[in-house]
Amino acid sequence: MDKVFKYFGDFFTGLTALVITLLGLGVAVEILFGSGAMFGVTVIENVTNVLGSLAGSGFAGFLAILILFSLIKK
Repeated sequence: MDKVFKYFGDFFTGLTALVITLLGLGVAVEILFGSGAMFGVTVIENVTNVLGSLAGSGFAGFLAILILFSLIKK
């Protein structure tokens, strides 16, 4: 059973790293080439909207931001 939890833990760690890398790439591409340069998606606007909606949620949004940052720090 330990192997299963380790496997899924490693899988989600790798998936999180991949998403963060793609997010960083999207921001860099959008800064260099303009809005919508990466598959027509405006990454910076989407990130700003998500953080704005979390900030508007009060304490629950604050907790969600803390959890996201703790996941990124690992």
